[in-house]
Amino acid sequence: EEEAPWWESGGVELSMEEGLHSFDWNLRYPGATEFPGMILWAASTRFGPVAAPGEYRVRLTADGTTREQGFRVLKNPLLPEVTQADLDEQFRLSLEIRDRVTEANDAVRLIRGIERQIEERLEARPEDAELESAAQSLRAELDAVEGEIYQVRNQSNQDPLNFPIKLNNRLAALMGVVQNADGRPTEQSYEVFELLSGQLDEQLRRLDEVLDTGLDRFNQLLDSRDLEAVERVMIPEHEEEDEGEEG
Repeated sequence: EEEAPWWESGGVELSMEEGLHSFDWNLRYPGATEFPGMILWAASTRFGPVAAPGEYRVRLTADGTTREQGFRVLKNPLLPEVTQADLDEQFRLSLEIRDRVTEANDAVRLIRGIERQIEERLEARPEDAELESAAQSLRAELDAVEGEIYQVRNQSNQDPLNFPIKLNNRLAALMGVVQNADGRPTEQSYEVFELLSGQLDEQLRRLDEVLDTGLDRFNQLLDSRDLEAVERVMIPEHEEEDEGEEG
């Protein structure tokens, strides 16, 4: 079972072996979610926004005893014209963009999780023409939404040169622009974010409609055949490696 990252579990476990142990924070918040095989151009979800200057606290718990220590992240003294308000706003917008990238990627994960279950149900009834037809219709609707959120034709890192990037990539690239230097985001960054955010909302609404209608109808067919319903379950961010695989 995959362990939750430290920012979700409330902390990170250090080794209990004798010796000196440390945890280094790169001053970045967690990045957006991702999914297996995701290829982005000029963007990454590995790291989230840089923490804004301010007061922070670190907490260490061992043997039931907790100790806390405050520390301060300082503003770059070489940029006197950049204010604390500028950096706070940069962090706020960056975090908002990151969360929208997560929404986009989670939608892809959900679509793929549903389609994986659809395939499993078809394997249980391989000669059921009515079920196959309903599955094709549902998958076509799901694929249409996925194709607007992510460039599904990407198979290698160079493919984005040939196929236009889609919403999750464009949002992730925008966060890179906003985080490129210490300072308040440009007006163009806000405008692009509003545009892309609205386009993502449209696709998420389309997905909800497909799930509320097409998936419901498909599950009714499954129920009439005593087959398990398809649930709204996302695929994991990272596929587990096959145990015992030799390389």
